[in-house]
Amino acid sequence: MSQELIDFLGQNYFVLVYAITLVIAIFYYRKYFDTELKYFPLIIAYTFFNELLGYFIRYTDGFAFFPEKEYLNANDIIYNIYSLIFFGFFYHVYWKLFKTNKRWILYGSIIILLSFIISCFYQNPFLQSLYYSIALGSLFLFVLVVFYLIGAKQSLKWSLQKYNLMFWVSIGLGIFYLFFPTIYLIGFKNYELWQKLELRNVLKILIVLMYSLFSIGFIVSKRKVFH
Repeated sequence: MSQELIDFLGQNYFVLVYAITLVIAIFYYRKYFDTELKYFPLIIAYTFFNELLGYFIRYTDGFAFFPEKEYLNANDIIYNIYSLIFFGFFYHVYWKLFKTNKRWILYGSIIILLSFIISCFYQNPFLQSLYYSIALGSLFLFVLVVFYLIGAKQSLKWSLQKYNLMFWVSIGLGIFYLFFPTIYLIGFKNYELWQKLELRNVLKILIVLMYSLFSIGFIVSKRKVFH
């Protein structure tokens, strides 16, 4: 293992958590292969490889998207696209799971998509993070999680809920996206505060916690309780 890779994993240990979660998700795939989460392993794999690509573009010669010297390390476009796909996946999952009053999810999803499109007129998506749209999309996902958990609490007791994969996924998403929008915006609007509070490390810890909860869900869940 090269020293560069060792240094990368030391600074970005959460990437290992992506890989471990992916292995667990594939191993237990039979539990949810016919549910709304059947494509979830693909999203985890996409997250893992997207993070690796983002790192190599930023810090390694030969991975640049743009020939201009000042743009050699620009990797924002892959994260902007990733955010759209990640949000779109979970918006669709919750839209499928909600039995009634689903139209507002569709309207909310359209608003988020429009916010990304509008942001492109004011920010260059190839060179800048569409951070306002990503923060807004995160908030909407958090709202979906909250409404799902409220409904799940009413329909299943804890004795059964703890075996529901979607419950663990929602808890993981809820904890992460409760803090992510604020942390993310601080990183772009007040970098001094971001550094002072060491919010990069806070974000890494939240990622590890979220994917650990996903992994617990894959391990303990039972197909018949998926809800």
